[in-house]
Amino acid sequence: MERNLHKRIIALNTLVILALQMFAQGLEYYKNADGKKERELKTALAQIINNHTQLTYNGLWQAYYTTDVKDGKIWDMYSNTTSYTPGTDQVGQNGNQGSKEGDGYNREHSMPKSWFNDEYPMYTDLVHVIPTDGWVNSGRGNNPFGETSNPSNQSSGGFSKWGPSSISGYTGTVFEPNDEYKGDFARIYFYMVTCYEDKVSTWKSDMLANNAYPAFTEWAQDMLLRWANEDPVSQKEIDRNEAVYKLQGNRNPYVDYPGLEQYVWGEYTDKTFSYANYEKPDIPTDPEDPPVGDNRTFTKVTSENQLSPEYTYLIVYESGAKAIGATERTYRSSIDVTLSGNTVTTDVNGNGQPRAFILGGSNGAYTLYDNVEEVYLALNSSDNALHGNATATTDNEKWNITISDNTSIQNNAYPERYINCNPSANRFACYRTNSNQQPVALYRSTMTTGIVNITPDNSTKVDVYTITGMKIRSQVERNDAINGLSKGIYIIGNKKYLVK
Repeated sequence: MERNLHKRIIALNTLVILALQMFAQGLEYYKNADGKKERELKTALAQIINNHTQLTYNGLWQAYYTTDVKDGKIWDMYSNTTSYTPGTDQVGQNGNQGSKEGDGYNREHSMPKSWFNDEYPMYTDLVHVIPTDGWVNSGRGNNPFGETSNPSNQSSGGFSKWGPSSISGYTGTVFEPNDEYKGDFARIYFYMVTCYEDKVSTWKSDMLANNAYPAFTEWAQDMLLRWANEDPVSQKEIDRNEAVYKLQGNRNPYVDYPGLEQYVWGEYTDKTFSYANYEKPDIPTDPEDPPVGDNRTFTKVTSENQLSPEYTYLIVYESGAKAIGATERTYRSSIDVTLSGNTVTTDVNGNGQPRAFILGGSNGAYTLYDNVEEVYLALNSSDNALHGNATATTDNEKWNITISDNTSIQNNAYPERYINCNPSANRFACYRTNSNQQPVALYRSTMTTGIVNITPDNSTKVDVYTITGMKIRSQVERNDAINGLSKGIYIIGNKKYLVK
């Protein structure tokens, strides 16, 4: 009961923060949209937000100091490895040509400028022109946002990727941002087609329908609504919205009113909007249980450079065509798989299926997380065993992984023991090197998880994941972690939290 009360207090605090910010710029800002719905609501919002200050293109560099800086560095939504100093690391300065990731940042039109023929004021609208890594920006080009299961290229660790679309209804090349920012970009796009409702029908893009309403093609609209629902408004967006308002004089209503897009395009189009008594849409997102029977393709890990928290891994005894499965007493079961060359394609994480482990930690101290049983592989005693622990705070849950012909997975608490397969007993456990048990190999999923590292620590800042392993918030204050989230189950650290 105390936990539920705490969550209610957090949710109330979020509403209070939003209310105070709305009051600071005038409660009447959205008054003219009151009582409207669907198309009329979009038009009313357009009339409110389209009268804004037109910034200069050079002025955007200065604007980023207040809109897009985190801990003194540029907040890059295309790459998670850059660390750009504002004003110093711009592409074109100090020899930075943007020829590789990490070379420099530039001004990215998240809605490509060629779509609206480089016209103003869209060209310098701070809501959608953001600072990003120059090389990733070039890789995106003017391709639409989308999802790709077979990327032709990607930023470091697969944080952003681009390639043929895997979205139903579109087959062209797309750019897929990280799960963490998909909702941000969806709300930016909702803003753009709303703010420039009188112009959008002339813009050219496979995402746009050449009309004022609904403005989006069906595939794009469905995808963006899903993105916005799965990745709710974050504190980053709230803060950026305030900073943009101070410079440009208008706001993004889809940030001020989380879920507002449902009133314009989604499941609340039959409801009228109330600016003073807003009813936030409640659209179901994630299932309450982890998915099972998830078919994936895995390829053999042949280099330690392929060890990345962005992927899931099978632990395979190749000669016997076996992979680690569920826990049985003090060891892990052995499941048949089919190897084809250096590839395994199999259903995972269901009953009688191999387990795909989420890699965490770092070199010399990796963790292997079973998202079904919600435990880390561990060894709690110097026995022929393989345990599962709920947390990863000791050496028992940490592993030194080295790659040669096979994979060596050595426990840090009991370094004389390694994960091997015992074919005669049909099990996987930890054995000494002189036990004559069989070595294993790691096989990495060809698709990323979106998870950077789920190893818990004592920091006040945390990452937030959906129950399916999609990261939706990165390094937010622990007390703000679930603010504004839709109903569902979320993972913070190694614990599940239910938002009602």
